[in-house]
Amino acid sequence: MKTKALLLLALAFMASSVNASINGKPVILVHGFQVEDLQNNPPNEGFLQQRSVEYFGEFWSQRADRHHYFSSADRVRGGIKDQFKRHFERLESNGLCAQGCIWVTHSTGDLVLRDALSRLGQWGINQSRVKVLAVVDLAGAGGGTELADLAVTVSEGGGFIQNSIRTVVGLFLGVSVVPDNLGVVNDLRPATARSIAPQNQAFPRLRFTGTGSAFAGLSKPFILGSDDSVVPLHSACGSRFVGNYESCDRNIRVNGQLKSSRAPSSLLHNHFVVLMGEKADHFEVITDERAGGNYATVINDRTFNGVRVDFDDVTERKWWSWFTKVRTLRNGDRKSMSRHVYETLDN
Repeated sequence: MKTKALLLLALAFMASSVNASINGKPVILVHGFQVEDLQNNPPNEGFLQQRSVEYFGEFWSQRADRHHYFSSADRVRGGIKDQFKRHFERLESNGLCAQGCIWVTHSTGDLVLRDALSRLGQWGINQSRVKVLAVVDLAGAGGGTELADLAVTVSEGGGFIQNSIRTVVGLFLGVSVVPDNLGVVNDLRPATARSIAPQNQAFPRLRFTGTGSAFAGLSKPFILGSDDSVVPLHSACGSRFVGNYESCDRNIRVNGQLKSSRAPSSLLHNHFVVLMGEKADHFEVITDERAGGNYATVINDRTFNGVRVDFDDVTERKWWSWFTKVRTLRNGDRKSMSRHVYETLDN
């Protein structure tokens, strides 16, 4: 595993001088929760950077110029905030983003970057030297997840806790025994996550969601509404409110059917749902593995700060939908969500 991570790190550095961009703009990755940090605190900078490359794997690491990394043992408003301040100060100094950068986040990365972007003025970052064109959020957990509530409940003990809950928490955290210090998991509780950096921001957040099944579906009964086995749609869509949603848009379902759906009445400011993957689970959205199923476009044929969203979708009547209209990507199941996203935005 260590050898593989070092190889990926080398490939990422090589990529920075070859093809590390989206439409000619530098790409910066922000990873999600990593349970190993809870067991190796305090991790050093080299370890955190290596873990970020390993987290994103070959597909995205080869297409990125930088990684914003953090320790999951820290809190968003604590050590993670301090780490991101250093990252943005370096960007200001080296001028990498003077002509604009695109950030790509996964899961918890959505939340920690939202907090960091809200602090650029407070930190005195010259935003003519660090231009945020857009943020691509893959399975964003900016609104938290009910699994974090479960994890905190188990960690606090007290009273009878069902074995099924312990099992699900073990799957979520990757360990069977929950540490007393849950770090950023505390910030992923829906009520807490939604209290972090709630103010409007000027940066477009392009949302890509999935409702696939991981963990053999064991976690789904514990999450409100449809989900990708870790993050509920109320979080991944960028909904203003927690809710039992089955889609990110009231007029289209995750499989592309143009039918009414339970969906958020409004999204957070500058949050735009672009694509929903019917069978893409929380982990598949950042790999180059094909999840199968349909990919439904919600917002298409728009440009955000020079970032063109122009997916090749098609609307037609399908027999399996009783010949009602369905809007999906043309031959969508032939590629992974990440490849669809990258190849479309890199135009």
